[in-house]
Amino acid sequence: MIRHIIMFKFKNVKNDEDRLQKTNKIKSFFLPLRNIINVVESYEVAINERKTEFSYDVALISEFNTWNDLETYINHPEHKKAIDNCKDIEKEKAVIDYEF
Repeated sequence: MIRHIIMFKFKNVKNDEDRLQKTNKIKSFFLPLRNIINVVESYEVAINERKTEFSYDVALISEFNTWNDLETYINHPEHKKAIDNCKDIEKEKAVIDYEF
């Protein structure tokens, strides 16, 4: 199995409501992908509940049977549409992919 984790840290957050709106926007576009892209084995949107100087705001955690399935997901038109719909959110991104 392959696990694909992406974490986002929002930039220029005005307040907690702004952070929540950004989180909900990402969740609304990415969470449905688990039911749209048939190579996804599991999918989770994790919303950070504890603030530290090292915290990220949201993580997308997905699992695939093979590296090819991960590539299918990454290149899927619905995944690309979700990315485009969230481009207006200024953010840092960290990614890790690993086999387990």
